[in-house]
Amino acid sequence: MNTKQNYLLLLVFMVVFIFMNIQIFQKETIKKYGERIYFKLAPTDPRAFMLGDYMALNFEHNLRNYSKENTIMFLITLNDQKVVIDAERYVGTDIQPNQRLLLIQDQLRPNRFYFQEGYAKSYESAKYGQFRYLSPQQFLLDGLTDDNLTTINP
Repeated sequence: MNTKQNYLLLLVFMVVFIFMNIQIFQKETIKKYGERIYFKLAPTDPRAFMLGDYMALNFEHNLRNYSKENTIMFLITLNDQKVVIDAERYVGTDIQPNQRLLLIQDQLRPNRFYFQEGYAKSYESAKYGQFRYLSPQQFLLDGLTDDNLTTINP
């Protein structure tokens, strides 16, 4: 390889490295500062042949985008324990202190929760997906909890 190709390869590597670190920083920020909110879930079969052990997630309030729009804003209502009790398409109404906005592309993600092989039994008691919420575009699944909203750590 000539010097020009080496510099180009180094530049591509640096761009990928920077992009990956920005993504990691954003997720860690959400985990550290995000408010905990809980979506009730209906877990299904926790095995996949090629993917390893996982639990397919189907949320009670599974926010889906059935329109041709790229993204839709949803308004979720939380109870005192921060459990989502209602979810509807946001139409510009006033937002109450117990409500949050979520920007959804096609559906609430993720739809799978992966865990270490052999821990399927531990997650059978999962009743809620624990999300960290920072803003309408910044939220992520942080774990699964039982009926008492206690995080499952096998």
